[in-house]
Amino acid sequence: MSQEFRPERESPQRDGSDTHLIIGVVAVILLVWFVVANSQQVQVTWWIFSTPTSLIAVILISALLGAAVVWLLMRRRTRARKRSN
Repeated sequence: MSQEFRPERESPQRDGSDTHLIIGVVAVILLVWFVVANSQQVQVTWWIFSTPTSLIAVILISALLGAAVVWLLMRRRTRARKRSN
């Protein structure tokens, strides 16, 4: 009686990479559409002077500054939790 060794085939596990790819493609398409839709020039008034700037630059700079504030606040909260433990 010879028994033949057959390794069981593992079913391929889905890690969501297809979903991530689809979400990434959709995000890029929306980003390109957003840039094209907001490509006009706007007048930005600073404290001392005004300058014409593309609207998308204003939106992106505002988003980056907002993200930086949120990151700093989350970092501060994480440090406070570590100190209290």
